[in-house]
Amino acid sequence: MDIIVIGFALFAMFFGAGNLIFPPMLGYTYGNNWLYAGIGFTIVGVGLTLIAVISVAKSHGNIFSFTSLAGNKLSKVIIFIIALCIGPLGAIPRTAATSSEMLTSSGFNISPLVFSIIFFFISLCLALGESSVVDFIGKFLTPLLLISLFIMIIVGVINPIGEMKDVNMHTGKILSNSMLEGYNTMDALAALAFTPIIVKSIVKKGYKNEILKKTIEASFVAVIGLALVYMSLAYLGASVSKSVDGLSRVELLNFISKEILGSKGRYILLIALILACFTTATGLISSISEIFVKYSNNRLSYKFNACLITLTSLVLSVLGVDSIVEFTGPFLQFAYPLAILLVIFNLYGKNKLDKILVRNSFITVSIVSFIDAIISFISVIEKLLNINFELFDAIQEALSNILKIISINNKDFPWVYPFIIVFILTLIYVNKFNSKTNIDLSK
Repeated sequence: MDIIVIGFALFAMFFGAGNLIFPPMLGYTYGNNWLYAGIGFTIVGVGLTLIAVISVAKSHGNIFSFTSLAGNKLSKVIIFIIALCIGPLGAIPRTAATSSEMLTSSGFNISPLVFSIIFFFISLCLALGESSVVDFIGKFLTPLLLISLFIMIIVGVINPIGEMKDVNMHTGKILSNSMLEGYNTMDALAALAFTPIIVKSIVKKGYKNEILKKTIEASFVAVIGLALVYMSLAYLGASVSKSVDGLSRVELLNFISKEILGSKGRYILLIALILACFTTATGLISSISEIFVKYSNNRLSYKFNACLITLTSLVLSVLGVDSIVEFTGPFLQFAYPLAILLVIFNLYGKNKLDKILVRNSFITVSIVSFIDAIISFISVIEKLLNINFELFDAIQEALSNILKIISINNKDFPWVYPFIIVFILTLIYVNKFNSKTNIDLSK
């Protein structure tokens, strides 16, 4: 029973705003190819997240030990950027913004600022009671979330809203686009923050000697639920792809709920969405606050961090969902590839890796991902501020040409080929060096 409760808590923490607003739009966009889109999204949103949780658990939930592979300086940069993305500059304000926009879309006249103040006040109060966060979410909020959400999904699957539009696009392109969309959930990054909370709860429940085993069991409870929800929501989005045009992510969700459950359907969706966003915000405030306590070597207290994170998130939440998603995009383009490397290398085992191989891998991926992020950041800044500087455009074009060459024209995942090439060359060099060393020693 303990593991089920922890698994539900992990599911609720991961299942936030992005988990609701992105899958339906994928189904809506790709119509009759919704299954491929759902699979691509699930690979990153579920598969990578599961591996990340297990990988962090191997480090006993210590994010600093987990990132130490990247080296002292780069590991601090990675932790800081990830904490900002899944914290006050990205995921946390998005939870309130999504809830607020859904309320407005459903006919409620409430100021986004007033709603955010109420939303974050309650989240902060729960986060300050950190010892009870996991149990409270797992035992009380998650069942309410699941009931309200699955009512809509079951009815929508049994009675499809309409026909799916035909989309002629290469399957590989659909998969890659959907995998990139999976970045926006930030679940794999959030695993670095949530896993320590879960490990802490597992230890408190008396499983100190079974941390990895119990974490894996709890993780499967969470990811199975996430996979089912993602695929179902993608299907619901596809089922309205011929019915409407030009809807935003939030408006699409509202339309689906109304079509499936009638005029009262929007209220069921509202409950599901606000609970999902609320539970995620609470978990993130708690976990990010803990990270910054350790990051500052206890110079910043948990309560101070929680209050500062909450205040920053409140201010940014009034910008709206789309602006927040666009703003955090470049940061994710830099952080995600590095997080993937950390997950893979930690799973393989720190002691089994050559330091030169690890160093060259992180340097290569860091450089390529940074260039990719700068290119996107220039576009985002120009769009959000409605400006157009020739100097910015020239820099963007120059960097784009460089990236095109070093990535071998892989636009979606530009870091992959450079990483593979450098990894293989370094591996050959290391093996030859070790071989020569062994020969010299034998003499």
